[in-house]
Amino acid sequence: MTTSDDNDLDFTNVQSAPAPQPSPQKLENARLEAISGNQELQQSGFYVAMGRRSSVRIPPKDGSEKHTLLVIEDDKTLCKLLDEILGAAGYTVRIASNRAQINTEVNRSPLPDLMLLDVQLPDADGLKILAKLRSHPKFAELPVVMMTGRSGAADVMQGLAAGADGYVTKPFKMSALVGVVNAALGKV
Repeated sequence: MTTSDDNDLDFTNVQSAPAPQPSPQKLENARLEAISGNQELQQSGFYVAMGRRSSVRIPPKDGSEKHTLLVIEDDKTLCKLLDEILGAAGYTVRIASNRAQINTEVNRSPLPDLMLLDVQLPDADGLKILAKLRSHPKFAELPVVMMTGRSGAADVMQGLAAGADGYVTKPFKMSALVGVVNAALGKV
């Protein structure tokens, strides 16, 4: 079921979303995390950062036992794998791979409990999507984990400073991604 009201987000003009300016402390924390992450990336081949971990379990928005995850990713093979793995981990998974699908899925009921967001999409920039989410009252606190091939220290810093709750570089281990999702939702 799709909802439609004045509080819906529209990503057709995501270029105009003003990016909230992070505090100096948030920038410094992101910089330090990015530096340590670069070392982890060199050792393990992937990097997982948690910018914000929930200290309490976040209940599903729809009142059920299962959290709804919105995966924004354009690689169909990866989407299928994420659907299988995250579904087996007890999550309801919805997929969007372009701006039109994002518009539909982000405003569809129930609202997502967490978003996995690729940075590089065919018709959108994940960081601009994140900025638009963070500037909207309905989605400002939505846990968002960046899931991207951009693995440089500056990329990680930019994602965390923009308000991402986590940052996972591709390729990654599925167990690590499930761990980040669990941590962001306070399930660990």
